[in-house]
Amino acid sequence: MCSVSMIGDGWRDQFPNRWPNYSEYQLGYNGLSKKDFDDLKKEMEELKTLLLAAKKFDEVTGQPNCEMEDKIIFIKTIAKLVGVNLSDIFKD
Repeated sequence: MCSVSMIGDGWRDQFPNRWPNYSEYQLGYNGLSKKDFDDLKKEMEELKTLLLAAKKFDEVTGQPNCEMEDKIIFIKTIAKLVGVNLSDIFKD
């Protein structure tokens, strides 16, 4: 398993624990306070930085683009809802 995939799995798996009152369906509606929205956006920006470094590592070690699309849909959905562009990591 490549680094991008491992990081994505870890973040996705921890999301319900870190954000127990929210799902991708509530974000952007009345279910998320401004502070929580801003905090989640900042977290997504930090995740993007980490994923960019992991992507570079995966390319150097011969594991480019090894993540499976169904494993990253949730991350892409949350990123889009909070306005973080991940197209330089995950192709649409």
